[in-house]
Amino acid sequence: MNNFVSFSLGDAATLVAAAAFLLGSVVNASARKSIREEFVRYGFPWWWCWVTALLELMTAVLLVVRPTFAIGAALGVCIMIAAIVAVVRVRDFRHILPPAAFLMLLLIAVIVQLS
Repeated sequence: MNNFVSFSLGDAATLVAAAAFLLGSVVNASARKSIREEFVRYGFPWWWCWVTALLELMTAVLLVVRPTFAIGAALGVCIMIAAIVAVVRVRDFRHILPPAAFLMLLLIAVIVQLS
C-alpha cells in the first residue's frame, strides 16, 4: 500500500506559478511608496496597487484549486499582459523582467497541465 500523495510535474509547475502570484500580491499590497510611485508612473492611480494585489491573490488561489485552474490562468495572463503593456508604453524596459517571468511561469504551468 502506497501512503505517499501523488505529486506531478504539473502540480509543481502550478504551485511555482501560484507562489509567484502570491509573492506579487504581498509586494503590491504592502503599498510602499516606491510601489505606489511605480503604479503612477505607469499611468494608474496610486491605489491601484491594492487592486492588483487582490487580482494576483485571486490568481494564486484559482490556480491551486483544480476546477478553477483555467480561470486563474486566464486571469494571470491578463494581469501580466497588462503589466507588460504598461511597462512598454512608458518605455521602462528595465522593469519588464518581473511580469515577463510571471507570465512565463504561468505559461509553463498551463503547458505542463495540458500535456
